[in-house]
Parts: sequence; C-alpha cells; structure tokens
Amino acid sequence: MTVDIRSWILVAPLAISLCPAAAETSGEPRSLTLDQAIETALANNPRLRQSAIEISVAETRVKQARADLLPQIDAGGLANKGLTGSANLFDLHGLASSPEPRNGAFSVNLLQDLLDFKRTKFESRARRAEVEYFEQTLRADQDRLVLEVQRAYFYGLKASKHFALAGERIKRRELEQARADALLEAELGAKVEVDQARANLSKAQSGLTSATEAQKRALSGLGTVMGEEAPVLYQLHEPEISERIPGPLEPLVANSLEARAELAAVDARIQAAEEWVRRAQREKYPRLMIMFSGGWTRFAELTLGRLLFGAFGLQLPVFTGGRLEASIEETKLVVDKTEAMRDELRQAIRLEVTSAHSEVVSTLEAVQAARQGVEQAQAMATLADIRQQQGLSSRLDVVVARTELAAAENSLHQARYDYQLATAQLEFASGAASP
Repeated sequence: MTVDIRSWILVAPLAISLCPAAAETSGEPRSLTLDQAIETALANNPRLRQSAIEISVAETRVKQARADLLPQIDAGGLANKGLTGSANLFDLHGLASSPEPRNGAFSVNLLQDLLDFKRTKFESRARRAEVEYFEQTLRADQDRLVLEVQRAYFYGLKASKHFALAGERIKRRELEQARADALLEAELGAKVEVDQARANLSKAQSGLTSATEAQKRALSGLGTVMGEEAPVLYQLHEPEISERIPGPLEPLVANSLEARAELAAVDARIQAAEEWVRRAQREKYPRLMIMFSGGWTRFAELTLGRLLFGAFGLQLPVFTGGRLEASIEETKLVVDKTEAMRDELRQAIRLEVTSAHSEVVSTLEAVQAARQGVEQAQAMATLADIRQQQGLSSRLDVVVARTELAAAENSLHQARYDYQLATAQLEFASGAASP
C-alpha cells in the first residue's frame, strides 16, 4: 500500500492534535523518544506543508498545459440594439460575434489547435519537471528537518547530563564547606579555608542555575523544531548508539552526488528550463487552428450558411522586432545559470561530506579517550570506597571520587552524543539518510 506523503503532511497535524498523548499534561514531563520527536516534527512543520501545497499547485499547472491538446468548447449569446459591430468589445466567439445579426444571437463554439509544432508538448514537459522539482525539494526539506531534530534532541540530552553533573558538584561543595566549618570550630582550620569553601559552593550553585537554564533552552529548542506551539517539559530517552568506524570517503562522496535530494531538485529545474527553451523556439513556427460555430440569430433571411460557421486559421510570426529571439536567449540563460548552481552545489556537498567524515573520525577518538577516563575514575572511586571502609579516608574523599567519576561519565556521554551528531551529519551529507 502506498501513501501520498503530501496528504499525510497536510492531515497529520489534525490527527496529532486530537491524540491525548500529544497534549501537554499539567506540568508532568512527557516521555519522548528520538523517533517520536522526528515523527512529530514531520507532521507539524509548516515548511513541509507549504512544499506539499506547492506540489499540488504545480500539478494543476500540468493539467492546464495539457488542456490545450483538447478541444475548447464555449457558448455565447448577445442581445443588442443599435450598431451590432460594437458588441465585439465582449470578445464573443462564433455567430454571436457576427456584425450582422439583428437584436440577438446565440451560438456554441468549438476551437482546436490542429498543429502547434509541439508547443503544448514541451510546455507540459516543463510543468511536469517543475512538479519533480517541488517533490525533490520536499524530500530535501524532510531530510534536513530530521537532522535538525536529531541535533536538538542530542543537545537536550547533553544539557540534561550537565544538569545532573551540576547537582553532584553541589553535594561535593556542601560537604567541603561542612568540613571547613567543623575544622574552624575545632580550631584546626583557618577562616580563609571556610571562605574558599563557601565561594566554591556559590560557584557550584551558579553552575547549577546555568545548567538549569541551558536545559530549558535546549528543550525549548527541541519543541520549536518539533512544531510545538506551547512549551512542554520532556523526559528524553537514551537512543541506541553504535560506535563504528566510517567507511572510505570517496564512495560516500559519490553516493552523495547520486542520492542528495537537493541535486535531484536542481536537475529537475534544469530539465524544466530546457523544455521552456524548446517551447520558446516553437514560437517561430506557425499555428494552425480550426473553429466551428452553430446557433441561432435574427438575420433578415435565415439560411443554413448563416446559422453554421467553420474556419481554418493560420498564425505565422513574420517580424516581432527581436522579441522572440530575446525570449529564447533569456530561457537559455536560465539553463546556464541553473547549471552553474548545480556545479556550486556539487562542490558544497563534497566539502560537506569531507568535513562530516573527518568529524566522525575525531569524535570517535574522543569517545575512546573518554571511556579510558571513566575506567580510571571508576578505579579511583573503588579505591576511595575501600579506604573509607578501612578507616583510611573520610566520606568527603569518597564524594570527591564519585564526583570525578560522574564528571568522567558525563564526558563520555557528551563524546558519544557528539559522535552520534557527527554520524547523523555524515548520513545526511552522503545521502544515506534519504529514503
């Protein structure tokens, strides 16, 4: 079963608004996975709805162009008094436009191009290529929106990890201040140590405030990308991240030049422009038309020849002052300009793939280094627990070790998120994310 993506985009916002799970609850965090965020964004994004409408408009233009292949039938009537020739201002066809009828006339008319030297054919092809352009533009917008959602989602996860780490640091600074106060009270410490501990606690509290605001901004940005009209508190789920070395660069570049929707859209624009060139060139050729008209009119003498009308018409441009040549040259320049745009886009895509590939490699190395840091911090935390159990260290030493472990784990999370973002960017740049 196939589904029209444009119909889904236009109808999906209504379905989501009627779904209770999509409504904001009373201050409770909404559980949100990455796939759900992407699905919501694709349904709510107004840019995609605009692109879907542009496709429908372009398809109606195809129908309009093809309509010239079929006979055009109209009917006209006239009731007049006085000079009948003045009725030509109404732009009537057939018998109704005759200068001879007395007081009134009515006719049914048929007009048809017998030979237009493929004018309609080339115009229909151009309009069809324009539809392809808008379809590929919609696909490109979808791919880029998915990348934007992934960025916003992982920024939200990174902000949440920073927030959790800021809470751990406050616990450490509170214990340090309590110990400094106790030492000062027992006359075993100095006032400057107490002041330093309080300053460190104040700095940690400021860091927690900054982390809280950063988390709010990240989640608000995610809601904006998803098309949410009101702020919503999200509980983000950890997506599965598989670390792997990226493939060779050159095949990725080659695939990007074949699969990127932006290039397909530009190719469609070039095809449309080339068809418009052919259409403009056909204006130099003649046009052969026929017309039939039949009806009733008040002639002084009614005969079959006066109630029926048939004619062949020939239209041939002889001298247009260079207008046709200028029109053809203009459409050719449009082709040249669009081809230059394609070349520029191909260069930009090559650079984009190369940069994304390099970023994946560097972030993968950062993940490996951060994992080693976690292992070392875990060993130090385990040692601190053992020393406390043996009475060789205090609770503060354990908290300090645990805080360092939390910081190392946060660094690992940040590195893995950066790696996943780089991977998503590479998949987008190389065209692997496009269906």
